[in-house]
Amino acid sequence: MPTERTPLLPRHPSAMDAREARRQTAATVVILVVLTLERLAYYALATNFFLFLNKGPWDGPQAWDSLDAMNAVFVLAGVSYMSALLGGYISDAWLGRFKTMVAGFLLYISGYILLTLMAVDRLPRIICEANNNSSDSELSDTPNAPCKVAVYVSVTIVGLGVGIVKSNIAPFGAEQLNTANPHKTRAFFNWFYWCINLGSLVGVGAISYIEQDNPGICSNGFFCGYLIASVCLLLALILFIMLLPCYHIVPPEGSVIGNILKIIWASICAQFRHWRYNQPNPNSSPLHLEPRFLDRAKIRFGGSFHESAVDDVRSLGKLLNVFTALIPYWLVYFQMETSFQAQGLHMHFSIHGTDHHNNTDDTLQTDKAEKFNVPAAWLTLFNQLFLIGAIPLLTSFLYPIMDRAGIRMSMLFRIGIGMVFSILAVMTAGGLESYRIFLWRTDNSSHIDQIVGNVTYHAVNISIFWQIPQYVLVGAAELFASIAGLEFAYSAAPRSFQGMIMGLFYTMEGIGSLLGTALLHLVSPFWLSNMTDYGNINDNHLDFYLYFLGILQFTTFLIYCGSLYMQRFSLRPVAMPRTRRGRGRRYTVDPQADGGARGGILKEEEDEEEDDNLEEEEDDARDEERPRDSQLLL
Repeated sequence: MPTERTPLLPRHPSAMDAREARRQTAATVVILVVLTLERLAYYALATNFFLFLNKGPWDGPQAWDSLDAMNAVFVLAGVSYMSALLGGYISDAWLGRFKTMVAGFLLYISGYILLTLMAVDRLPRIICEANNNSSDSELSDTPNAPCKVAVYVSVTIVGLGVGIVKSNIAPFGAEQLNTANPHKTRAFFNWFYWCINLGSLVGVGAISYIEQDNPGICSNGFFCGYLIASVCLLLALILFIMLLPCYHIVPPEGSVIGNILKIIWASICAQFRHWRYNQPNPNSSPLHLEPRFLDRAKIRFGGSFHESAVDDVRSLGKLLNVFTALIPYWLVYFQMETSFQAQGLHMHFSIHGTDHHNNTDDTLQTDKAEKFNVPAAWLTLFNQLFLIGAIPLLTSFLYPIMDRAGIRMSMLFRIGIGMVFSILAVMTAGGLESYRIFLWRTDNSSHIDQIVGNVTYHAVNISIFWQIPQYVLVGAAELFASIAGLEFAYSAAPRSFQGMIMGLFYTMEGIGSLLGTALLHLVSPFWLSNMTDYGNINDNHLDFYLYFLGILQFTTFLIYCGSLYMQRFSLRPVAMPRTRRGRGRRYTVDPQADGGARGGILKEEEDEEEDDNLEEEEDDARDEERPRDSQLLL
């Protein structure tokens, strides 16, 4: 007798929710681990690449000179930032984020393999002409920058990989949440930035130390460092591919650049037609306002494009405004790698003992006691340590308390807070520099000479650890502005070109770095006029340059707050009267009544929701009648 089968019951919703939660957790954790390994590899290269070209396998006369080495470092940074926009476009238009990131990692690893072979001088002589065994007569014919072709090919490949991965990993990770919950999105980007700083901490603090000091069994520190970084990148790629079944994959939606240009061109043509052919109507209501520039491309204003398509292009303009407002912030941020380090090299960086002092009889007294010289670049570790400690505190403790209390700081508000901390950071650095210069000019007993490599710095006997507050304040600015900027770039961008917007965010960061270099050259004749010794800042006014950056950031902050205030509290535009039978909106404005026209406007705001629903119904009916006008769906 056959047994009766129990029919299969549908899976309980709670079980499905638990399964989805496990998928999201696995996907996001792996992506954050991949990000940490990628950042470790990048900072292991970027922080010491100048030293590698000065030293590397080309000790002696064959080493790169400072100018050529600086140019190569700038190429690495420039390609890394500028290629982010390209990486976002490729993922949005053609490959999707997963395939684009795999391609980026393959480029990344290929470039690192070239650098690892270069560190032990194992590249073919066709692309690397260095020869450490050459005689002195042969060295005179050797170019000042050996392996120049191989170096630039390597940094270009690495830079492309960095930019492609950078522009896609943040939106890809946020997509795994598959939710519009702002709390989850905020928490993800907080942990995202935490992993960035964890990777940079290991890359700068550990891998860079291995590259410089050749500890233990590493007779060639750069080979060991680059090999470790290459293994980390390979491990990141393997982990990333292994979790493919857990990922939520969003397919590419095609190229949007052409669509954006079509909408802008249609708006321009419609605006010119309006200026040329429109005749003023004396009977029109004084409350009548013309549609905005991009609105003229919409179907309901005689254009050919859907509401959502035009609104997506308008959101791009809003994003550009915020990204542009962040440029002075990036100018301050990059001072950690430039003026802050120059300032630190002219301060006392020995933990034990003293360095060479200048005496009145021009004799040098050397302290024979053992001492450890703190590299100026290591002060950035305090910035990273602050962020590593502060981000979990905000994400797990402070923000949840504020949410339960009904207090939520918007992304734009947090960007403004970051700007304030940025002002404080650069003003603090300027105050320290003013004090340092004052001591240099008034107290000869505070003068010391410090040797770094083959360069002697005339410093002041002030501990370099007085720079910690300015590095921590920059970290506080990152805690709000950088994280909120990343979150805003993802959340406010239309889905059809999220990757491109994220790439644009990083590109604007690179533009901020380039503008900082240009600004430095612009003010150097006035405040940094020592043209014979570029490393000597004692006879200059680096403090004026830092104050100028603070004033620039403060001015931008005021404009930023003013624009937000106007958007928040200004009256909404009023269109023509309308009823159910026709376009326009009907007002009841009695000039004798209390409030006059203002009462009519307030009446209009109360009816706004009903009018919007009527407008959507009319648009739907018009789309059914005129399908030929629907030419674009972003």
